Amino acid sequence: IHQYRPGSPTYLDSFLNPFWTFLTNLLPLWIAPNMVTTFGGLHCGLAYGVLWYYAPDFDVSPPDWVVALCAYCTMAYYTLDCMDGKQSRRTGTSSPLGQLFDHGFDCICTLAHLATV
Repeated sequence: IHQYRPGSPTYLDSFLNPFWTFLTNLLPLWIAPNMVTTFGGLHCGLAYGVLWYYAPDFDVSPPDWVVALCAYCTMAYYTLDCMDGKQSRRTGTSSPLGQLFDHGFDCICTLAHLATV
């Protein structure tokens, strides 16, 4: 039987973990962790969609505000991705299906992030 074992935290994880915990504690308990995951994924979709609109072939530089939006969306996605697991443990709703949902979004968002670099 497969059991997920997370890797060791990075220095950035250790530095930002108190911030993510603080933000997670601001979430109402009725918000499902998968909703946090979905909201983070929407940030990836927004960044990709706006960038694709302004530079569909990557042959022109997008406006500065688009680059700033992509940076914001990347940070928002990363923050929400770290919050969803904390929310699932906080609400006692952790499940293999939720983990698959989260990691599936991670894979999709990785492609979107690579396209926005």
